[in-house]
Amino acid sequence: MNLHRFAAAALATAALASRAFAGDEAFDEALRIEKKIRETCDKVVPAFVFIGGGSGVLISSDGWFLTNHHVAANPRNMVVDALDQSCNLAGGRFFKCEIVGLDPVGDICLGKIKDAKDLPYVEFGDSDAVRVGEPVIAVGNPFMLGSTDFNPTVTFGTVSANHVNANAGYTDVIQTDAAVNPGNSGGPLFSIDGKLLGINGRINTRFSNRVNTGIGYAIPANQIKRFMRDLKKGGYVRHALLEGLQGAQNWDDLHAESEGALVRSVTAKSTADKAGFRKDDVIVEVEGHKIHNYWRFLGILGAYPGGSEITVKVKRGAEVVDIVVKLDKQAKVAAAKKKADLGASFEDAEDGSGVRILSVRSKSDAKAKGLKKGDIVLKIGGKEVQDAESLKKAVLSYPAHKIAPVVIKRGDAELDLEIKLDPAE
Repeated sequence: MNLHRFAAAALATAALASRAFAGDEAFDEALRIEKKIRETCDKVVPAFVFIGGGSGVLISSDGWFLTNHHVAANPRNMVVDALDQSCNLAGGRFFKCEIVGLDPVGDICLGKIKDAKDLPYVEFGDSDAVRVGEPVIAVGNPFMLGSTDFNPTVTFGTVSANHVNANAGYTDVIQTDAAVNPGNSGGPLFSIDGKLLGINGRINTRFSNRVNTGIGYAIPANQIKRFMRDLKKGGYVRHALLEGLQGAQNWDDLHAESEGALVRSVTAKSTADKAGFRKDDVIVEVEGHKIHNYWRFLGILGAYPGGSEITVKVKRGAEVVDIVVKLDKQAKVAAAKKKADLGASFEDAEDGSGVRILSVRSKSDAKAKGLKKGDIVLKIGGKEVQDAESLKKAVLSYPAHKIAPVVIKRGDAELDLEIKLDPAE
């Protein structure tokens, strides 16, 4: 049985088991839902992207795709090795690609397949319209099970909650019980009619086991759409905040009001002050979204790009006031510069004549430029290298992707190579 038909078959089996109790009408409805799931899987699975050890999904015929930041970028220093990216579509087609836009706060990367045209893709849905109990479909590469035959896994479940502050680095997400596991990260969460509702990112775990517990979180489609223009410009996007407003955060304060977020203080001459917020205002709505406490308010703010203009409704005594405010931007993400690597392992030459190459990585520029096992490195950047330690220091003095002139000895000949240095691991 194809993996992407498993969820539908399971649903039909459950319907068969209950047929005697519920009657033919319920059975017919289960078969209708099964047919809809199978049709949707056939439509959306071709747009799935295998990238790294995770997942992604195409959102345009010319190759734009989404995945998680923690899948396509280095999570330690948030640097992308854009020159060496590649991906596969469902079925195995191989493509070169690059990561264009980065959102480490929202855990989203926007990528582009090079020279792409007429690719299968999916359309965005309205993640704000999602209701608890609504059926959803997750497509992914859990535990890299699909990485050999490029057949992604499909799971089926329901929306457990929407607009959740997940306390897992996400501020406003869709919660689902559709099974997602390591490897599903960056993959799509669909409505039953095949609209993209979000990008699966994180799961709740228990007992330090990184396996599904029935709680998965997807970054909502509407949030991603708000950032799309900035993501396509390239580089890092910046989320919103509202400077100068302090709300109720402790347990007693959170339950002091039956609805809304209580404003405890407003800093003079701040953005909040200039917009018209006052102490003891109760924030009840932001852009049509109901606010029940201060954490919900912060969650909504985090789903907007910095510089966005939003309308906030506040209760001020018996009056309800609309406040229009242009949001501040979070601080810029500092992109670390990666150090360089030669693309080869080496050791001191036995006769003290330089540094001997032990092996050369197959996909490195050093390999492409002809560096071989047994070569003796004499100079790099015009400076002589005496031993392996001095060569290592010389290489690390370069940034990644920089071209370094290297002089090697091969037999009785000296050769000049120009090697583009790899990013250090």
